[in-house]
Amino acid sequence: MNPHKYFNMLPDGIRKGFKYIYGKIPAKIRLGKIFWETYNFLQESQNWSRGRMEEYQLAQLRAILKHAYDNVPYYRNLFNEYGIDIGKINDLNDFKRIPYLDKDTVKKNIDKLTAQNFNINDLYLSHTSGTTGKPLQFYEDHDTGQKEWAFICHQWSRMGYRPGEPRIELRGQINKRNPIYHDQAQKVLRFSPYIPNLNIIKVYLKEMEKFGAKYLHGYPSAIASFAMLIKKYGLKVPINLKCVFFASEIVYKWQREIVNEVFGSKTFSHYGMAEKVTLAGECERATDYHCLPQYAITEIDENTKEIIGTGFINYATPFIRYRTTDIAKSFSFSACKRCGRNYFPIINEIEGRLGDFIITPEGNFISPAAVTHPFKDLKSIKDVQIIQKDIDLILLLIVPWDNSESDLVLKEATYLTEELKKMCSPLMNIKYELVNNIEKGPSGKTKWIISNISKDFIKTGLK
Repeated sequence: MNPHKYFNMLPDGIRKGFKYIYGKIPAKIRLGKIFWETYNFLQESQNWSRGRMEEYQLAQLRAILKHAYDNVPYYRNLFNEYGIDIGKINDLNDFKRIPYLDKDTVKKNIDKLTAQNFNINDLYLSHTSGTTGKPLQFYEDHDTGQKEWAFICHQWSRMGYRPGEPRIELRGQINKRNPIYHDQAQKVLRFSPYIPNLNIIKVYLKEMEKFGAKYLHGYPSAIASFAMLIKKYGLKVPINLKCVFFASEIVYKWQREIVNEVFGSKTFSHYGMAEKVTLAGECERATDYHCLPQYAITEIDENTKEIIGTGFINYATPFIRYRTTDIAKSFSFSACKRCGRNYFPIINEIEGRLGDFIITPEGNFISPAAVTHPFKDLKSIKDVQIIQKDIDLILLLIVPWDNSESDLVLKEATYLTEELKKMCSPLMNIKYELVNNIEKGPSGKTKWIISNISKDFIKTGLK
């Protein structure tokens, strides 16, 4: 039985009452047995040797492969078709005989990818955020959520966070009518990423002071925008944050800098995804992403540098050798020399989704990080979105700070078009349009680059 289905059917007042009572339960009980077993295991195993970590990984891999063959029709057919004997997979080279899995295949075969040893009514329907198109839907088993949260808290513990501590969130779906929500069950004060005016900024700051949490968690784009507005209007942050936790988006250097300046706290970023096929986080001494080998097997494609993941914590819809479409710009499979953990691989920089790249008329791929420089020191422009409409046409949506068409706005808009043209190609036509705001996606995220170039064109760059 999936209790969440029945809980959500209750009247709003009753649900709020249950959440209030639930929030009063001590974290040692409230977070659940599976959470604490996983969390305590991670706190201990982070000190394991490389050999012991690899042994554990291989055992987890064999377990998920056996489960997939025994209970998931898609994988049973796939392994039989390719003559793969899972009992003979003894290392990563054997494992690499299994073909990649991609999002389109999951969409077309979700029934065949759902494990038959689960009652479908007991599973949780999960989905991706949909920032790159229609959300991908799949199932998770009852333990997946607790395990995932344990992994997140394990990473956050490097910054002093203890499971169950209150936090402020600037993330989630846009809610213009009720931009503030207090989740008493989870001890979270959640702000909508949509910040339309000075009044909302002041309200957010006042609520932060009243709530008193020491940790802020959210989208880098939303938190950086919040910080920029605080600085622009000469406001002060009324609490001393211990750390700002970035999530769900690639973090750019300028975002980290403005957040450090305004909030005066440490920052921490982790990399993961709804499909739960890889998870990585910074350590106490470096901003490199340390992939957690207890969570998944993380591969880097030798030719394309695409990150490929096989998750260990979701048995309802196993993702085996799943293409993330994210690119590891630089990486290593050695232990971190700063913290000493045998977490691997270590990814120095993630370039983002392939579908978010600009493609030039010459066929070159330009990453989001590569085009950030001209946008750093703008005085009159609040926000910009890059839309590639065709192979030789880019439209910049530009939001001025004061919604004006001043000489400075026009000058900076022209500067952006010229600089972007230099970065892309002399054959690229770049136009701009002044707008009042830039639409956020259903998850509350703002996409830095939107490409209307066909997926087929992008896929050819991976071959």
